[in-house]
Amino acid sequence: MDIKQKLCWFIQAGITSFCAEKPSHACQPTQVSDEPPASQQATTTALKAKDLPSLNKEKQDFSLSSLKKTATQAILGQGPAKPSLMCIIETPDTESDKTGSALQGAQADQLTKMMAAIHLDMQHVYVTYLSPWRTPGNRPLTESERALFLPFLVREIELVQPQKILLFGASLAHALLKTESLAKARGQWHDWQGIPVRVTLALSSLKTTPLRQQAWDDLQEVEKLI
Repeated sequence: MDIKQKLCWFIQAGITSFCAEKPSHACQPTQVSDEPPASQQATTTALKAKDLPSLNKEKQDFSLSSLKKTATQAILGQGPAKPSLMCIIETPDTESDKTGSALQGAQADQLTKMMAAIHLDMQHVYVTYLSPWRTPGNRPLTESERALFLPFLVREIELVQPQKILLFGASLAHALLKTESLAKARGQWHDWQGIPVRVTLALSSLKTTPLRQQAWDDLQEVEKLI
C-alpha cells in the first residue's frame, strides 16, 4: 500500500488528525523518566550539606531553577551562627541582586530600621531568603518554585540554629508552616522544630501606615522574647 492509498484508508476510517508524528500501540507502555522530581533532587542535594559553606555552594550550583538564568547572582544568607533572630524574606530585591549582599539595598535598610526599633543590632540577626535568586520583575515565587527552594531553607535553618525566626509574608509562612492565610498566621507564636516563629507582612507591602502598624505589632511581640 503506497502513501496515497494509506491516506485514503485513514480518511475512510474517519481518521483526520494525528496526536503524534509517529504511530504507537495503545497497549505499549509509555517511557517513564528515571529522573526524580526537581523538589526531591533539591532535598537530596540540601541534605548533603554538612555546614553553611557547603550548603551555599550547593545552592549556587543547583541548576534546576530557571531563576538562576535571569538573576545576576545568588544572594546568600548573612549573619552570625545561633543568632538571636533569623529573618527570612521570600526573594532578594533588585538592589541586593546588584550588590550581591543581603545586607545592602532598600530591603536591607528597611529591615535594619525595623530591628533598631526593637533594640536589636544587626550583628545579632541572620538574614536569608527562600530563593537566593531574584525573580524577573520582582514577582512572587510560584508554588513549584517555593517547593523547589524549601529544602535548602530548611537545611539552612538547621545549620544556623537561630533562637527565633521572623517570616516576612503569607506565602513564605505557608511554605514553611503550612498556614492557610496571613490573618491566621499572624498574632501568635508558631513552633518549628522547637524554634519559636513569628509571621509578619512582606517587606514590599509595608508602604502604608496601617500595614506598618500591623508589622510594628508583630515586632513588639518579637521584642518580648529577645
